[in-house]
Amino acid sequence: MQVMSNGIYKAPEHRAVVNKLKERFSVVTFCYPSPHMDIGPSDKLIGEGNVAVYKKLTNAEYFSKFFNRDLDESFLDSLRL
Repeated sequence: MQVMSNGIYKAPEHRAVVNKLKERFSVVTFCYPSPHMDIGPSDKLIGEGNVAVYKKLTNAEYFSKFFNRDLDESFLDSLRL
């Protein structure tokens, strides 16, 4: 959401942590657009003095970059222009 809103809505950095003392409950949802669909700042938020903060990538490029990144690097920072 942060990329599509051009930084208006902030996404927290988060990671799952294993804890022997607490049970973890996860819910998996799947909502994948076409691999050819663009993911990037909305065109309506760009222009008239507002510049794009993030790159525009196809969904396939976005997920490839996400799954092949160095975990020490912020994914959102890697998408910044």
